Amino acid sequence: MAEEEGGSLIHVAIKAEKLFSIGPFEVTNSMVGAVLASLLLLAAAWYVTRRAQTVPGRLQSLIEMPVEYIAGITAASTSRWRGYVALVVGLFLMILVANWLGLLPGVGTIGLKGEHEGELVPFVRPAAADLNFTLALAFVTFVVFVWWAIRIHGPIGYLKELVGEPRYMAPLMFPIHLISEVSRLVSLSMRLFGNVFAGEVLLATMLALTTAVIFVLPLAFFVPAVFLGLELIFGAVQALVFALLTMTYITMAIAEHEGGGHESDEEHPAPSPA
Repeated sequence: MAEEEGGSLIHVAIKAEKLFSIGPFEVTNSMVGAVLASLLLLAAAWYVTRRAQTVPGRLQSLIEMPVEYIAGITAASTSRWRGYVALVVGLFLMILVANWLGLLPGVGTIGLKGEHEGELVPFVRPAAADLNFTLALAFVTFVVFVWWAIRIHGPIGYLKELVGEPRYMAPLMFPIHLISEVSRLVSLSMRLFGNVFAGEVLLATMLALTTAVIFVLPLAFFVPAVFLGLELIFGAVQALVFALLTMTYITMAIAEHEGGGHESDEEHPAPSPA
């Protein structure tokens, strides 16, 4: 999207934009956003592991609250929740921090001149505004829930699940079930990418409108704040949806095998949601 305003271009590219290259490796602005989000999570993890207290302070409680909440939801899914709770929590935190990082001042508005006159190539963009990022997360989810299905049912059992019943319908049902499995990969990645990119376009549009009427309507200062608040909510919702869908897919791969003499929830009580 590009809109001309006073000789400059407000520009939101659908593709992550290249900042520089290291040999054949291209570094994009969305990649910088993903690295910053990872560094923030690593710093939070270091703080909790090195300075954690039995009676948590405000900062420790703030960091632990989303972890305990997602872990509590995951623990209610199956008795094998300990095997995948780290993935669900990790995906939620990564997407949440990456989405909220994109709302900080300067993100998407400070950068280099692009190829076109007046065009801005931001130094940092939200990581999920790049389809490569969301597709990578979705691929991790896909591999994990297929691995759980094979682990529970065995390779032959998993193939039988794809073939379905009755067996004479296999030539028709196998392609349908296979497409259904792969469609989860597509839907997870496209849903997150589409919502984050749409939010980025919305904020850029509101910024352009605010700039256009700033001297006529002082109230325009407060309009972007409303949409920033909405994006805070949407960023959290998208992170939660992605994490819970991951949990659901893994649960579906495990569910048919539950109750067969494996460890029960009473033996390993689930943590209560925060």
